[in-house]
Amino acid sequence: MKKIFVIVAITLLAGCSTQASRMANCQAQGISKDTCYLAEQNRQTGIQNAALKQAMENAASQYGQATKKVIHAKIKGIDIKIFPGDKQGYIEGTAAYLDEDNADAQVYRKGIFTAIYYKRTHKLVLMRNGQIYGRATT
Repeated sequence: MKKIFVIVAITLLAGCSTQASRMANCQAQGISKDTCYLAEQNRQTGIQNAALKQAMENAASQYGQATKKVIHAKIKGIDIKIFPGDKQGYIEGTAAYLDEDNADAQVYRKGIFTAIYYKRTHKLVLMRNGQIYGRATT
C-alpha cells in the first residue's frame, strides 16, 4: 500500500519544477539570464493574474446570489417580503421603511407593524404595537 502512495506522490511531483530549474533550462537553450528572468517574472505575473481573476469572479457570483435573496413569510395572515441586499421591505404589499440596519438585524416599520429580520439566524419576528405577533424561520 505504501508503494502505491509513493508512486502516486512521485507522479504528481514529477510535473512540478522550481524557479531555479526553469531558469537553468532557459539558460541552457542559449538565452541570456536577463531574458530568462523576465520570462519567469511574466510567468509568475500571469499565474497571479489568473488567480485574482478567478477570485473576483467567485466574489461577484457570491455577491450576486446574496443580493437576489428574498425573505418571504406569512405570519398570522400578514404577508412580509424583505430584500436584505436592497434594504427594502414590504408588509402587506406596501413598502415599509428601514428603521434600523446593523450587523445582526434589519428592522422595517409600517403602521402598527414592525418586522425584524435577524441576519445570522435567518429568523423573522413580526411585532404589532410593540408586542410580538408571530415568528417565522426563513
